[in-house]
Amino acid sequence: MNWNYVTLSIAFAFFVMCPRMAGMCAVISKVGKTNPYVIAILGGLIAVPLIVLMVFLTIRFGVGVAIAVATLTDILSAIATGTFRLRYGIEIILIALFLWVGVIVASKVSYSIENVTRALLRVK
Repeated sequence: MNWNYVTLSIAFAFFVMCPRMAGMCAVISKVGKTNPYVIAILGGLIAVPLIVLMVFLTIRFGVGVAIAVATLTDILSAIATGTFRLRYGIEIILIALFLWVGVIVASKVSYSIENVTRALLRVK
C-alpha cells in the first residue's frame, strides 16, 4: 500500500471538516426534525461522488466553474429543505462572487507578500 495516499487523504479529510458544513447539517436536521448525526453520515456518503465531481470540474474547467456549480448546489439544497428565499439566493450568489474574487486576489497578492517577506528576511 502506498502510504502517500493515506497521508494525503487524511490531509484532505481535515479540509473537508469545516464549521460551515457542520452548521448546515445542524440547520438542515433542525428544519427536518431529524437526527443530525444520521444526516451527517448519510449526507457524507452521498457527498463522496459530488466531491469527486467538484475535483473533476476544478481540474478540467477551473475554479470559476467549480464555484458556479457549488453555488447552484447551495441553492438546490435550500430549495430541497424548503428554506429558499430570494434574499438567501442573492446572498449565496454574492458570497460566491466574493469567493471567486478572493481566489484571484489571493493568488496575486500572496505572490507580492511572499517577495516582500523574502526581501525583509534577507535584510536581517
